[in-house]
Amino acid sequence: MSLLSKLKNTFHKTSSAISLALTGKKIDENLYQEIEDALIKADVGVKTSLQLTKDLASHKFNKDATDRDVKLFLAEQIAQTVQPFESKDLSIVSHSPEIILIIGVNGNGKTTTIAKLANQFKKNGETPLLVAADTFRAAAVEQLKYWGNCIGVEVVSGSEKADAAGVVFEGIQAAQQNKNSVVLIDTAGRMQNREDLLAELDKIKRVIKKLDPEAPHKTVLVLDGLIGQAAQSQVNAFLHKIGIDGCIVTKLDSSAKGGTIISITQEYKLPIYAIGIGEQLEDIQPFYAKSYAEAILGINKEETND
Repeated sequence: MSLLSKLKNTFHKTSSAISLALTGKKIDENLYQEIEDALIKADVGVKTSLQLTKDLASHKFNKDATDRDVKLFLAEQIAQTVQPFESKDLSIVSHSPEIILIIGVNGNGKTTTIAKLANQFKKNGETPLLVAADTFRAAAVEQLKYWGNCIGVEVVSGSEKADAAGVVFEGIQAAQQNKNSVVLIDTAGRMQNREDLLAELDKIKRVIKKLDPEAPHKTVLVLDGLIGQAAQSQVNAFLHKIGIDGCIVTKLDSSAKGGTIISITQEYKLPIYAIGIGEQLEDIQPFYAKSYAEAILGINKEETND
């Protein structure tokens, strides 16, 4: 199944709501209000929803314009809105090793995402090393070891409840000695309102800089695509307390409404490195504005080729 097909299945709830608002309706202020309501319910955010419908209302449609014409125009506007934030390529390795710190709240899919990234790096000819710094949860360490075994990459871990920063230090040293090209660091899930846990993440970053003053070269926040506007509070806390270079949005394989991506890019101007669209190792894709916009509006590929 193609990326667009998977996304269309994912965003069926939102695309259906917008299609319902359009079907058989006259293109007027009442229609724009219905579309605005549908966008807000899809977690696009009030400010951006207002702007999108304002642009829609100001466009001069032909008198014989159809709901398809409205969807195509709206898709173009959404694509232009998020295009500046589409995928920055995580696969580009410009340091030796490239040190990538993965952060986020428990349950957002950090560990599985790390496995997917490691799999991609290895396929690209890199030599990734995984660091199991979620020392608070033995299950998380075992999960990372399981994935490491499946992919065929080394995992550095410590004893249960070991100092996470110490494990990171050992992991980076091992990567430097063994000439690994990429280090992916798993961290314990931090609720964004726990100052003590956020402080430990800050400690990890300080330890990393002792071994490489320019590192971490990327700090990536993993977000659950199903939590809607609640994702913004996570972005806000991690961005200001730890610093974020970009996000990966996961769980876009079930009933995600999809608008979270738009609201995050517009509110925080952060790139979306990738999106998770399933549980398999291959189910991670770059984020492309055009495909995303077409999927969230349920536009068929052939509709864009006239």
